[in-house]
Amino acid sequence: MKKYQCTICGYIYDDEKENVKFEDLPEDWTCPICGAPKAVFKEIKEEKTEIKEEIEEETLTELSNSEISYICSNLAKACEKQYLDEEKELFEKLAVHYEQKEETKKGTLKDVQTSVNSDIKEFENAMNIADKYQDRGAKRVINWASKSTNMMNVILTNYQEKGLDYIKNNKIWVCDICGFIYIGNTPPKTCPICKVPSLKILEVK
Repeated sequence: MKKYQCTICGYIYDDEKENVKFEDLPEDWTCPICGAPKAVFKEIKEEKTEIKEEIEEETLTELSNSEISYICSNLAKACEKQYLDEEKELFEKLAVHYEQKEETKKGTLKDVQTSVNSDIKEFENAMNIADKYQDRGAKRVINWASKSTNMMNVILTNYQEKGLDYIKNNKIWVCDICGFIYIGNTPPKTCPICKVPSLKILEVK
């Protein structure tokens, strides 16, 4: 018997416990926790100890105004969770400042998909750097971002295949903490990625 894990929320499907093999599930079956499709599940295999190569060279890149704004916005959310109201307000002001400096660019759905795919490729390198410096906070943020971006990729793919029928009669919800996106009439009771309660999962108007 095999086990399969959702790469978005971590839910594990156990063939033995479910009495139905994962490969026999219908293609439109979705994760009971986060709603991700069957395609994002990966078989759990025995892990082998591997020696990671040292990252010999690191290149520094200048952040764009939108990236700085995004970082400040997330720092504000982190301050809110720690009840640091003054620090939260300052980071929010910085986020708005850099957002206003960013030149607005119009993009197509294809541009968004390209950007998402680019981000997905960078997560492994980012995690390697966080591992090198043993930065637990960075690893957690990268893990959240990776899962949220993968879910965004799933939604974009489904939307391109099904068009407006994919979101027809449904609502779109976004976790205000980690960015997890959910399509459905009601949001999950807790975010499957960062575990905050549903009051932090906001409907997109």
